[in-house]
Amino acid sequence: MPNVHPVLVHFPIALIFMAVLCDLIGIIFKKNPFIFTANILTAFAALGAIAAVTSGLLAEDSVWHPGAAHELLEAHETVGLIFLGIVIVLAIFRFAVGERIYGSLSWIALIVGIIGAGVVSYGAYLGGEMVYTHGTGVREAQVATARADSLANELNSLRGEELEEIEGQGHEHHDHEH
Repeated sequence: MPNVHPVLVHFPIALIFMAVLCDLIGIIFKKNPFIFTANILTAFAALGAIAAVTSGLLAEDSVWHPGAAHELLEAHETVGLIFLGIVIVLAIFRFAVGERIYGSLSWIALIVGIIGAGVVSYGAYLGGEMVYTHGTGVREAQVATARADSLANELNSLRGEELEEIEGQGHEHHDHEH
């Protein structure tokens, strides 16, 4: 199965930022249609987050990543799960409060949305670090790492033979002295 995580992650990121923008416009200019739009965008952000997190969890064991990226991968996963929780709670809150969202409760939605946008931004940063710094999921990086590991093993093997040869010569030298 192809890894669709890199495609899916962009939707909840964009949608939560658009929801925050709509909330800001709605609150500042007292335009309820913008807050209503933020409700819809948040619902789609939650659905997108479910798809992104699910695809990420499925890809975790099948996507190549160097050892140096493993801690980043675990942090990325944790942050993704935190965002998923925030955006689902936010979507439920928005629809549970109904028409009251157009009053003072819109500020709560805005603040939680901003927190969610910050969390997902950090998760995106970690994902970018894994791919662009460590080559996670990049086939060429996997091949290059395998070649480097193979060369390192071969070099270590040659060094081991050379050390055995040097040690062998040392023993021969000692044998001739006696």
